[in-house]
Amino acid sequence: MPMKPLLGKRVLVTRAEEQAEALASKLEELGAETVKFPLIRIEPPEDEKPLQEAIDKVLAQGYDWVVFTSVHGVRTFFDRVRQRNLEPKNLSPVKFAVIGPATGKELERFGVQPAAMPEKYTNEGLAEMFERMLKANEQNRPTRFLLWRAYGAREVLARRLRELGAIVEEVCAYRTLPNALSEEQIRDTLKKPVHIVTFTSPSTVRAFFEVLGSERAKQVLSNAAVAVIGPVTEQACKEFGFVPEIVAEVHTIDGLVSAIVSWLESEVR
Repeated sequence: MPMKPLLGKRVLVTRAEEQAEALASKLEELGAETVKFPLIRIEPPEDEKPLQEAIDKVLAQGYDWVVFTSVHGVRTFFDRVRQRNLEPKNLSPVKFAVIGPATGKELERFGVQPAAMPEKYTNEGLAEMFERMLKANEQNRPTRFLLWRAYGAREVLARRLRELGAIVEEVCAYRTLPNALSEEQIRDTLKKPVHIVTFTSPSTVRAFFEVLGSERAKQVLSNAAVAVIGPVTEQACKEFGFVPEIVAEVHTIDGLVSAIVSWLESEVR
């Protein structure tokens, strides 16, 4: 493969506008022409009160663990901590767990080291990690978790923690909604061929069909390779009737880029 293995490839980046650059820049370094197509937008929750009450409880040592499953979750939490003029040391002895490296790096940006991160960067990976930890835990009371996450997040982690006897509270820190793109913007984006469409979450898959409409979405995907960040997003694609050609084994942006390059290499052989 050439030094620029994505040269000549036009790649659609469907993440929210504030998240798109992380993926687009890595693809561009490898020669791709990227098109930022923000199909989703991130909005604050409709009710702020549960978030403030959760932070009050963190300060009162009411949780053993705070769990973040996204970079944006970390930001929304510490933005509210900073609004109170608090430092991370004020949050001790609570421990923080993250779903993967990008979320961990965001936590470090706020001066906090993750206390736990699973080997598999999924909710299932988090559940398996905590299962091992809780079984080895000898404390005489249930472990208390705060899941700080998006509205409509998958229930697998909360359910499995509760099955292990943990006390679990969940708060909706933000909402991920379909973006209202103009017809002109959609047509301008799609007037040139798209070679690869990237999806980094089930919400981007759902928004693709909602924003473009089912027939146009199917037409685009029939002429492009689809690359997804992991099995959960892959399953969302299958629910809409198509199977991605590229599924990242490592569920990170770097893993997705690597999977795209590996797929292209296999196509060239």
